[in-house]
Amino acid sequence: MARTNLEALRAKCKLICNTCYADDDVLIDVLEENGLEPTSQAVQQTKDDVRLAECAAIVVAGWVETQRSEGGMSVGISRNAVVSSLVAWCERFGLDASKYLSDSMTVVQDGSNMY
Repeated sequence: MARTNLEALRAKCKLICNTCYADDDVLIDVLEENGLEPTSQAVQQTKDDVRLAECAAIVVAGWVETQRSEGGMSVGISRNAVVSSLVAWCERFGLDASKYLSDSMTVVQDGSNMY
């Protein structure tokens, strides 16, 4: 079954970080900023589409679990595991992971006390 770029990007984000559920607005924005039409059919084997992989790296690197902790990932998410996965997927697609990683990927211990 053929998938759209939007569906393929959503799947790639979950491959990198299985708890990354970015909303459609975020995914569409990243796709369009990188010259990909969200509703167009994704290439048959999306692993060959480096631009789609770059979009996934951008989304995951900037991802924040907003349901429970604005400003960082909840403690249920291992920063090191996300970083390791992002690095591995970047290597698979020939991307420089350092372009997407930063020290600002923080972990929040108690997001409910931030308000």
